[in-house]
Amino acid sequence: MKIGIDIDGTIKDTHKAAVEVYNKEFGKQVHIDDVPDFYLDKPFGLTPQEGRKTWRRLEEKIYTLGLPLPHAPEVLNQLVRDGHEIYFITARPGMEKIRRVTKLWLKKHSFPYNGNNLYMNSINKAKVAKKIGIDLFFEDAEEHLNKLVSGNVPTVIVDACYNRDLHPDLLRITDWREVYEIVEKLQELKKSRIY
Repeated sequence: MKIGIDIDGTIKDTHKAAVEVYNKEFGKQVHIDDVPDFYLDKPFGLTPQEGRKTWRRLEEKIYTLGLPLPHAPEVLNQLVRDGHEIYFITARPGMEKIRRVTKLWLKKHSFPYNGNNLYMNSINKAKVAKKIGIDLFFEDAEEHLNKLVSGNVPTVIVDACYNRDLHPDLLRITDWREVYEIVEKLQELKKSRIY
């Protein structure tokens, strides 16, 4: 099975890393629990335009920092050992410095990155997923969830404070170890359709 994996907020706690970087940048003490939105503009008193500029200026540092979500590396590696293909599909810009930081982070944290399974600048992840032939996608962000759903790409939401009211009809995980059962059930479903 081909499995599509977003990076930020899906396998990496980017939200926490971003709050830490913004706190240093602006000399504030904003706590992660005080940031219920996907964007950091409001908690740091920024307009959307200022927020976009700030993110662009700090994103390399944000992407370098931060830890994987618990169990994400081990689960994805086990899925590869079980014969599945993992594709990292991210909207991160494809500029060389961001691509380099992303590759280094995936390698540093022992994700199954093989040099050919990273798709950057994927603004329309449904389109990329269809081109690759993705059977199941894991995502956290509203904009991408909406496109994946409207593109009929089977999608699982990785739970975050900013997506709890979205797509109640989709499966949702709060722990990466829940993925084994989902993948197993999907494989059984696919087999039953073949025979």
